[in-house]
Amino acid sequence: MHILLVDDHALFRGGLRLLLASLSPEVRFLEAANVEEAVAQAREHKDLRVCLLDLDLKQDHGLPAIGRIRQCAPNAAIVIVSAADDPITVRACIEAGAMSYITKSSPPDLLTLALRRVLDGEVALPRSVLAASDGTYRARILTPRQRDVLAGLNRGLSTKSIARELALSEHTVKEYLCDIFRLLEVHNRTEAVIRASQLSLRADA
Repeated sequence: MHILLVDDHALFRGGLRLLLASLSPEVRFLEAANVEEAVAQAREHKDLRVCLLDLDLKQDHGLPAIGRIRQCAPNAAIVIVSAADDPITVRACIEAGAMSYITKSSPPDLLTLALRRVLDGEVALPRSVLAASDGTYRARILTPRQRDVLAGLNRGLSTKSIARELALSEHTVKEYLCDIFRLLEVHNRTEAVIRASQLSLRADA
């Protein structure tokens, strides 16, 4: 499993390497200090599984890089690792195609938990975003196929990519998306990803 670490601080990349290596012996690391290096790595390694991307790189901003990396490695789960934790920034990253968002200020145990969730295919988001739930929602049961489509949403895949991966037509995927939005009581992809994380919904649950 290849994981790309994109951060302009070598010390922080080293810390992530140690932490992730302790969570899974199958991890193989790639590194980049800027967006251009990250795109080159993603282009070379089509089987990239996860990309941990810092938003604030020297002379670069990670938000536009999400789309560029996804073009090169469409099946990679892009996870933002940033000092910022405001809901507006988090939502912008999810809308751009990121799967999860982890704050650098998280205590070590929470950072470990978030990274473990990412490796398990779950969504990890800051408490500031998850706390936005009013607490009145009750989870409804999603069908296995709906959960498959939701898993694609969580990974930031496009409708076309989800359809190709699940061997479905784009029209059918759109119908599943409508059903998921209705069941989760949301209006768009970003809200669905956040709601699923609030409810800890997983594709294999």
